[in-house]
Amino acid sequence: MGLLSKVLFFPVTGPVAGIRWSLGKVVQAAEEELTDDTPIKQELMELQMKLELGDIDDEEYMRREADLMARFREVRAWKERLGKATTGGPVRVARDRDEE
Repeated sequence: MGLLSKVLFFPVTGPVAGIRWSLGKVVQAAEEELTDDTPIKQELMELQMKLELGDIDDEEYMRREADLMARFREVRAWKERLGKATTGGPVRVARDRDEE
């Protein structure tokens, strides 16, 4: 009876299975896009090179670096929401001994 019902309902279940598979691939691609930090790392390296070559000053570097770090935090938040592994631990900013 199971095979007969599968054959009879294939005109309905076939396209539904195809749509489910397609949507699963779209979700997978979107998750990979949201959790990929490679472009941010590349931009950070380019920014560092511009600073070392003297193309930008320290203020410009710090402003753009802050934007990139914010994007890093967004990617990490998406990784945590989606249950993907994150590298490192909580980011802590070192304080000067005078401030303690």
